[in-house]
Amino acid sequence: MIVKISQTASNTKQTFDIESDTFYFHGEAGSFDLHQPITLLNRNTKINGIYHFSKLRNYIPFRWLWGKTSITRIFRLYKNDSMCGSVAFYKKDFMKNYYLIELDDGTAFRCYFRAKDTFNYISIYHGKTQVALVETDLSAKDYKYTHRLYILEDYDRFADILSFFVLYYSNYHFCKRFHMSKGYYYVKVWSFSRYNNKYDPEWRKTNFPDENVSKK
Repeated sequence: MIVKISQTASNTKQTFDIESDTFYFHGEAGSFDLHQPITLLNRNTKINGIYHFSKLRNYIPFRWLWGKTSITRIFRLYKNDSMCGSVAFYKKDFMKNYYLIELDDGTAFRCYFRAKDTFNYISIYHGKTQVALVETDLSAKDYKYTHRLYILEDYDRFADILSFFVLYYSNYHFCKRFHMSKGYYYVKVWSFSRYNNKYDPEWRKTNFPDENVSKK
């Protein structure tokens, strides 16, 4: 499955269109603050993410020097008003960071991010197997970014949760609030991480050979 997630408003609102061949969702991130609820919804499904304050020890600088993992940016997930899991940011060691999606049915996805040239990538793993990939074109108009989520067929049932994760990630990395900018922006970025090997540049080509990444 391929899901296109397009930001439709920036500045004082952060809204998104989420669409695939089988569904459409509307998405919203906080208009004023990173900690406001994040919502993905259509006529049948609503996923709401509510910020949850982490324990104070998780904000101690350089905590990883003592072998401790810091867990922050926690959002509790509610699907049609029933709690279904959480997503959070994990810092384990020097340059070893990832996001973890944990669902109440026991399913867990680790999400490793990498910026390379004009794209940002998130490789999503279930256990040792990569099951999805998010590609974000870093060239954008008015700070409204386009994301493409590629999901292996066996994991299509998680498309709504993984789409929500893209909104969550965008909330922290791409949403620009209270800016007064207009026009196109072109950037090149390279990130450095001890998890860089989690990004396989051949994964999309192997699993979605007919998809043109530059297609908008």
